[in-house]
Amino acid sequence: MYNLAGSIAPIVIAFLTVPIYIKLVGEARYGLISLIWLAFGYFGVFDLGLSRATAYRLSSLNDQPLAVRTSVFYTACGLNLGLGLLSAMCFYVVSSASAAHFADSLELQSEIVRSLPWVALFFPVGLLGGVFAGCLQSQEMFLELNVQQSVGSIVLQTLPLLFFYYGDHDLPSAILGAVIARALNVCWLGLVCVKWMYPAGRPVFRSAYIRGLFRYGGWITISDMISPILNGLDQMIIGATLGPKATAYYSVPFSMASKVLIIPASLNRAVFPRLAVLDTSNARRVSEKSLEIIAGLMALTCAPAIILAQPALAFWINAEFATHAHLAASILLVGMWINSIGYIPWTLLQASGRPDTVAKIHALELLPFVGLLLALISLFGLAGAAVAWCARVLMDLLLQTRFSEMKLSDLKVTGVPALVVAMSFVATFASMGLLTSLAVAILPVLVMAVWLLKTTDITGYIGLDMSRFQRK
Repeated sequence: MYNLAGSIAPIVIAFLTVPIYIKLVGEARYGLISLIWLAFGYFGVFDLGLSRATAYRLSSLNDQPLAVRTSVFYTACGLNLGLGLLSAMCFYVVSSASAAHFADSLELQSEIVRSLPWVALFFPVGLLGGVFAGCLQSQEMFLELNVQQSVGSIVLQTLPLLFFYYGDHDLPSAILGAVIARALNVCWLGLVCVKWMYPAGRPVFRSAYIRGLFRYGGWITISDMISPILNGLDQMIIGATLGPKATAYYSVPFSMASKVLIIPASLNRAVFPRLAVLDTSNARRVSEKSLEIIAGLMALTCAPAIILAQPALAFWINAEFATHAHLAASILLVGMWINSIGYIPWTLLQASGRPDTVAKIHALELLPFVGLLLALISLFGLAGAAVAWCARVLMDLLLQTRFSEMKLSDLKVTGVPALVVAMSFVATFASMGLLTSLAVAILPVLVMAVWLLKTTDITGYIGLDMSRFQRK
């Protein structure tokens, strides 16, 4: 629940501040800021999976002396700081050569060039912050981590506006505000980590840990490089074959539907450190219970959304857009439910020290997915693309379940939610007005709410642990 709240907060803050950004800095500068953040996200691959590797290694060592765990932490910090400096230099060289192509005026080109040194500072600061976050995750300090991230999101969204307004009203002022905001966030995270590690004494960097961290992180990096392709390839092929309007009819529902994945992602962050320290039988038991809970929660969310996809798109955008996009939206929501189930075996594989299996499965899926996309798009258009994406995440789920400590038979706990999601999809083919759709959408909500309360003991699993506030 802490992780879920921490994931929702940045979305709400961005929703509130984006109109202010556009009004204050202008559409052109805001577009450039968006491109800079996009580039920062791609260059984040220089982390080489060390943030996740740190979380895994520290979680698996929870029964070891504090000095052992802190040496892993300091080793990861040193590695990520070095990688951050390297990525900053690479980014500066690449972006300096191409900056002029992203602005149509000499004034904006000058602002981009003057912003690049500040943007480069994001890399060492951001990669170091990733290790700090991995440390807190390994210690299950989710309240502290998500309070920091929620407050940090507010600071990161508002400080650039203040620097722009009270500064020189240019792009470098806004970027400088963002860098300072990010640095403050990382310092806050660092202080929490130092407080935890202080009893262990002085920092110790052990080269013996480097190979293990890089081996684990390398496979995470391969997955992180393939996953954006698997999740964006459908939109690229639609754009190339059906045109830009069709891309909009597909990408908007995909973007909105994918927001529901913050629910399994939140559980993933909570379950990962627990699975890393459990033996095989207990890890499987926790994973099976997680499957049950996620299947129910996501059916509770996706089933009514499937039924309401067409009227919601018509209300939010327009009736014509809804006519073209609603079928793909409904199919994609079914896929999001399947994808959410796949988070559990994926987490179990990584928590078991087997990120290589995840990377190999993703690589194995790539070429068949391309072939299936091309075939189904040519036959069924946008709906075919959505079906291909659903088939890919279903195969992902089955393969990762098969090669983890779980068994395919463990998926039987998702039977009732699967039936509710399937019936909701079938209901979309009936001709219903807005009020009828709302009434029908209530049915899966009631069914899944009763099922969750009776089957999963969910109230016990989301109970707040107040003992941490009572320690002396």
